[in-house]
Amino acid sequence: MKVKSFRPPSPPSTIETRGDNKALGTLMMLVAVSLFACLDTSAKLSGHAVPALEVVWFRFVVHFILAAILLNPWRAPEAWRTSAPKLQMARAAVQIICTGLNFLALNYLQIAQTLSIQFMGPIFVTLLSVVFLGEVVGRYRWSAIFISFIGVLIITRPGVGTMSPGFGLIMLSVMIGASYSILTRKLAATESPGSMLLIMAAFPAVILTPVMPFVWVWPRTSMDWLPLISTGVFGMISHYFYIQAHRHAQSSFLAPLQYFQFLAVLLLGFVIFGDVPTFWTFTGTLVLIGSGLFIWYRERQLGRASRRAVEFQKSPA
Repeated sequence: MKVKSFRPPSPPSTIETRGDNKALGTLMMLVAVSLFACLDTSAKLSGHAVPALEVVWFRFVVHFILAAILLNPWRAPEAWRTSAPKLQMARAAVQIICTGLNFLALNYLQIAQTLSIQFMGPIFVTLLSVVFLGEVVGRYRWSAIFISFIGVLIITRPGVGTMSPGFGLIMLSVMIGASYSILTRKLAATESPGSMLLIMAAFPAVILTPVMPFVWVWPRTSMDWLPLISTGVFGMISHYFYIQAHRHAQSSFLAPLQYFQFLAVLLLGFVIFGDVPTFWTFTGTLVLIGSGLFIWYRERQLGRASRRAVEFQKSPA
C-alpha cells in the first residue's frame, strides 16, 4: 500500500469531537487495539533477529517518517508547534523506556502474558492521579486495586518456579508507563494531538540514533526486515485510529473496548508462535479485566453524579 493512499480526512493535530457516533467510534477503537496487538507481534518477531534497542529505534523512526508525511508543515503547521516542550520530551522519554522494557519482556514471555500485566496500567494511573492530580479515590476503587494485584499474583505465581525475568520487566514498564498517561492528560489541555504524535516519535528517534552504531545488527533476510518496519507502521496507524475513535465517541464509552486486544493477541500468538496461554494466565487476566471494568464503571457513576450536582447548582431556585 502506498503511503499516499493513507490520508486522514483531516489532520490529527486539529481533532475535535464530531459527535456521538458510537458505532463508528467502536469500529475504529477495535481496529486500533487489533493493530496494537500486531505491533507487539512484530516486535516479538524482530527480537529474534536484532537487539531489542534496535527494534525500539525502528519502531519510532518509521513512525516519525509516516507522521511527518501525513502531518507535514504545509498541511498541518500547528502539529509542529508546542507550548510545553519539556513536558513533551518527558512524555517521549517515558515512552522510550516503556517500549524498550516491553520489547525486552517479549523475548521471555508470550504476548498474552505481557498484555495481561499491562492491564494493570489503569491501576497505577489511578494511584499516580492521587499523588500528582489530587484526585480522590474511594474505598471501592481501592478494593479494585487490591483485587488487581491478586490477578497479577495469579499470573506470575512467584515462588512456585514459574517466575520469569520478563514479568519484572513488564511490571516495571507498566509502573513507569502510568506517568505517560498522567503527562498525556496534562498536555491534552494545551497541546495539539498532532504535536504529541510527532514528538513522541521524533524525540526517541533522535536520542537513540547515536547509540545504534554500538548495537546495530544487520537484518539477514527480507523476513527480518518486514517485522522491523512493521513495528513503526503498526505503531503510527494504530495511534491514528485510536485518535479517530475518540473523535466519534467518548473515552468513557471506548475504555472497555481495550480488552478486545487480548483476544487479538491470543489469536496472533497461537497462529504465529503456537502459544497457548496457561490456565493461570487466563484466570489472572479475567481478574484484572474485572477490576479494570469495575474502576471504569465507578468512574462513570462518579462522573454522572458530578454532572447532576453541577446542573442542580445551575438550576434556578
